[in-house]
Amino acid sequence: MLKQTIFFLSLMIIVSVTGCNLPNSPEISPDFIASQVSNLLTTTPAVNEPIEIPTEVPTITVQFTPETIIPSETLTPTQEPSLTPTILPQGIPTGSPTWIDTFVDGTRFGLNAEGYDDGQTKIIVSDGSLTMTSISAIGWRGWRLTSQKPANYYLQANFQTNECAGSDQYGLVVQSPDFDSGFGYYFGLTCDGRYAFQKWEDSGLSNLQGWTNDQNIVAGANQNNTIGILKSGNQYNLYINNISIGKIDDEKFSSPGYFGPYIAGVNTPNFSFQLNEISYWDLP
Repeated sequence: MLKQTIFFLSLMIIVSVTGCNLPNSPEISPDFIASQVSNLLTTTPAVNEPIEIPTEVPTITVQFTPETIIPSETLTPTQEPSLTPTILPQGIPTGSPTWIDTFVDGTRFGLNAEGYDDGQTKIIVSDGSLTMTSISAIGWRGWRLTSQKPANYYLQANFQTNECAGSDQYGLVVQSPDFDSGFGYYFGLTCDGRYAFQKWEDSGLSNLQGWTNDQNIVAGANQNNTIGILKSGNQYNLYINNISIGKIDDEKFSSPGYFGPYIAGVNTPNFSFQLNEISYWDLP
């Protein structure tokens, strides 16, 4: 039976489970009250091997572990959005994003100075980036969500890999409907230069676009790649380094959902990356 261990952080759970007092503030920004780390035990197939899609519904174990809530006064102000963003020929908007995180600290992803470590995935914010580490090279997928829930958007994130090889995987999860299931769409790249767009739902993991080589990916260790997703209704236009590589249509997760980075080490123990910036533009 495929298993996943999910760490779920939300304000309501902290209140109901721990009974802790909240910070004395008239308003608490959603940027830090709803943040999540979850782990999904999956493996990324090696090159040219068939992709197996799980058919059984996984057993889910939910662990409620409160973390320190950081007062809203420490949050980095959000950049003012551009009222009329310019759309480039590729469909990418320019101008000030609606929301941006350059990781001055970890508050927008619910992280304090100590970060997070569950024995399989480590996450810490320092020196202007969020570092995620997949400790064991067993395909354990760890992710972190912020509380933002845009409807139609262009989401963009800049990743820098460290030592990696083969099927070590990283990318974005979007349209997550909640913080405890791990469901949503996964747009991932591998160290050896492949990409996939996958859907995780109650029936398991499936490929809307299977693992495919793409010349726009800068493959190898110690490389930078920018991943973009333009959502319009039920269509997802995928971008790698500002180049459109294809479109996916799917209506499973059509309502606004949460987003964040994810990682899965398959070939390299302690595979890690730095997320240097993540932002999105609201679109009509």
